[in-house]
Amino acid sequence: MRSKYDFSDPAVKFFYDSFETYYLTFSQTVDETKVNVFMSQNPERLSTYKQYKGWKTIQQYMNLADENDCKNYFDTVKKYSLVREYGRNGFPVDKIIAHNNFDKMSPNDIYRIIRTKADKIHTVINAGEEAVELTDNNTSQIDKYLEKPNFGLPFPWYMYNEYFLGMRETKLLFEGFLSNEGKTRKLVLLAAYVALVQNENFFLMSNEMDEEDLRSCLITTVINNKDFQELHGVVLEKPEKEIVLGVYHDRKGEIIRRKIDDFGIYIESNEDYIKRVQSESDEYWQVRKVTEWIDSLDRKGKVMFKDVGNDYSPEQIEFELRKAKMVQNIKYFGYDTLKGYNTDDWSQIKQFATRLKELTKELRMSGYAVFQLSDDTVFTDIFSLSSNNIANAKQIKHVADILNIGKKLNKDEYHKYQMVAENDSWGEPVTEDLDLKKQYFCIKPDKNRAGSKDKIMLFEIDLNLNVWRNIGYIIKRPKNSE
Repeated sequence: MRSKYDFSDPAVKFFYDSFETYYLTFSQTVDETKVNVFMSQNPERLSTYKQYKGWKTIQQYMNLADENDCKNYFDTVKKYSLVREYGRNGFPVDKIIAHNNFDKMSPNDIYRIIRTKADKIHTVINAGEEAVELTDNNTSQIDKYLEKPNFGLPFPWYMYNEYFLGMRETKLLFEGFLSNEGKTRKLVLLAAYVALVQNENFFLMSNEMDEEDLRSCLITTVINNKDFQELHGVVLEKPEKEIVLGVYHDRKGEIIRRKIDDFGIYIESNEDYIKRVQSESDEYWQVRKVTEWIDSLDRKGKVMFKDVGNDYSPEQIEFELRKAKMVQNIKYFGYDTLKGYNTDDWSQIKQFATRLKELTKELRMSGYAVFQLSDDTVFTDIFSLSSNNIANAKQIKHVADILNIGKKLNKDEYHKYQMVAENDSWGEPVTEDLDLKKQYFCIKPDKNRAGSKDKIMLFEIDLNLNVWRNIGYIIKRPKNSE
């Protein structure tokens, strides 16, 4: 809800803004005494409150309202908000508003009308297009690449940039891991990198994790990864578990615990405990410095999140993607998790993957969608991974520009492999044994229309910190070296 645009009546706008502040800062229950006390706390607000007849007007609103009809109220505001935003972005909405059945239209009806008009324009344009001669203008093409190389927005992992040429417009990357091996966390790291390091907006949709989960993951990511530390200036390791449990250490490294009695009952108020943490913990202020940096008002790049858990049908995902591009002009998106909506039919999942690819191309966006591998992949050697390990539909390989498949290495497998470490100096690459003190993750490009896929990328990871460091690539240990 945006009262500046959603309410034309000044009285309604005033009461909405006042009750928003009331609910967030004063009370979650409404009665005449509390409202009058709240309004009197600010002279200007009190004057406006009296101008609009105060509690008497509120009482009239309450008498008119039907709490069982909230969904219709919401849909009405949503419909007008959608029309407003389309109008602000140059779409012809006057005829839609003047339509005899406008009152009966839903928000989705508005979207479909706009899309139909856009499709008609697209069809007319396509009908007049001629075939392009590929044996002409090639010299100018190479000069064009000199001026502007065909390289997209950088990934935070150097081998992704080397293999996939960055996040390029119209390209969609599919990536599959086993369940609970970090596919969503890695996607959050990418979203944060695009927004906070590259200063571009990123649209994240998830049907598996909610806002609170992703917000905690985002904070953890920005605290612990070097790419962000170099910008916010705080060098700290802070596990996500400690953040969500509110665990902070004092200057001696001891956990600051809330005071309790012999029966384990808190004897320290929330306010006193928070004040004590703030006074005794430098770590708390380090974390707070990072979150304030994330929340900076002058930030250019933002991570926009939409929870689609209740409806991740192809039609709804298309609606959200079009809205993100048309209303907010977002170019980069991530989708968690690619799976069937109310079905495990492989053909439906392939059709959805195809549609997602078509939308990415049509809207000139760059996409990153994650999916789950079949459970038996845990027994598959990393060098043998292929699209056959995709749990729902291996046929999505046919439509993908890029298809990555990855799995965590078990430590009892370390002896089978060696890593070729990134080497910035001149000379031969450095081959090393895997370190049993570290956790490694391998990602195999199974399809890459941008070029090579001959190496299996190696990451050093820590899911508690959400750190994914691309340190090189993995090879099989030569038999004579065992």
